[in-house]
Amino acid sequence: MEPFQKARSLYTAGRMHDALEAAQVAAERQPKDAEAWWLLGCISRYTGLPAASDDAFKRAAQLSKQRPLPHRVDPEVFRRMVDEALGRLSPDARRRLDQARVRVEPLPALEAIVKGASPDSLLDRRHPANLGRVAANKGAGELVLFQVNFENRSGSEAELRQLVARTVSRA
Repeated sequence: MEPFQKARSLYTAGRMHDALEAAQVAAERQPKDAEAWWLLGCISRYTGLPAASDDAFKRAAQLSKQRPLPHRVDPEVFRRMVDEALGRLSPDARRRLDQARVRVEPLPALEAIVKGASPDSLLDRRHPANLGRVAANKGAGELVLFQVNFENRSGSEAELRQLVARTVSRA
């Protein structure tokens, strides 16, 4: 299997350390492939290597305008963006999220990825039946937004705000 495909497969299976090794090989073998560098950036972030992740994302952005450099913000700033988006919801969207608890996490948990969640997902809408008996009795679901994945798709603060608002309104 070609290193990029192998890295992508391991990444989506939640095998991040194995994926990191394969992604490094893919980027070395295809140094002008923006997608290989982008994948290396995503995987490096998951494995706790933010500086290596930033370097890989910079390389991807230099190689392709389709891959802008991710715009990073403090967790508090991101939470304010989420709260602002929630405050501007339409009545219909507000009803869909009524009583839902909204949380922010950096990235999807590896356990969730192993069970089939996408490591690149922007959100996870957890329904009451999946949250245990107490939550099911209260009828409250949970909406979890993954900050790093929003940032990875946004080249500026304006793009980040827009993506947060659009995603929350559709949740």
